[in-house]
Amino acid sequence: MRVIALLCGCLLAPSAEAASGCDDLRGFPINQNVQWSQVWTALDQAAGCGSNCHDSNSQSGDLDLSSPAISIYFLVAQASSQNPAVPRVEPGNPRASLLLQKIGCAQPDVGGPMPPGSTRLPLAVQGLMYDWIEQGAYGENPADPIARDFMFRAGMESIRIY
Repeated sequence: MRVIALLCGCLLAPSAEAASGCDDLRGFPINQNVQWSQVWTALDQAAGCGSNCHDSNSQSGDLDLSSPAISIYFLVAQASSQNPAVPRVEPGNPRASLLLQKIGCAQPDVGGPMPPGSTRLPLAVQGLMYDWIEQGAYGENPADPIARDFMFRAGMESIRIY
């Protein structure tokens, strides 16, 4: 009976964990109450994403990161333009979110790592993004909210353990 349950669990496991070579963020302090503007600023300072390749003119990957006010709408609960089955940002599920995979994994579920080249973004930026997604990926204009089927359950952790 245990073998059948184990097999069923494996068959039903999501394929979002297919990304490989991801940086280990365990053991780093958790950033509390993270909003998109904080993540956008960290991304812009670390890699210039909104001015180098994901600006309003070029929109590499159909993604505009030129301003925090509009870029969140290109990310949260949106499918990747490279593969509609892969979410750019899935609130509450950082490892299934392509944005985190792109900046922290050698081989994301879709495409290659970002920014191009061999340099990954600092672990502090990756951790901030991880926490933002884990906490629900909030930060849009309250007058134009993004629909989420999500409830964040804080366990009072102070470091990432998974």
